[in-house]
Amino acid sequence: MPHSERTNALNRMHLAVKELTDQVKLIAANPPDGLQDLKSAVDDVRLQLWGVLMSCSAQGEKDFNERFRLRRAGEILQGIVNDVDAGRLKLVSKEAAELGVVARDLGRRVTGTQ
Repeated sequence: MPHSERTNALNRMHLAVKELTDQVKLIAANPPDGLQDLKSAVDDVRLQLWGVLMSCSAQGEKDFNERFRLRRAGEILQGIVNDVDAGRLKLVSKEAAELGVVARDLGRRVTGTQ
């Protein structure tokens, strides 16, 4: 496939993802039946994209894996913060204390204040 066709295809995918994101916001307050099926389809596409990125190069794969892990960890931690703020999650367990220790340690490493 010529470069311009690949670029056009990528641009169309970006537009489709933006449209999907906008549509999800519209249904967020009252999710319809079948949303889990859509999530599974999006997960499948994400895994396909991951496979394409990993096949590009060894360094590209390493960089992608690092960024993916950090992004996913950030998403999980933000979800925990949101749940705590909303009262859906209590931080009184041994696991919560362990998470706090690890989060502080990671925070020091990220900011260079070890």
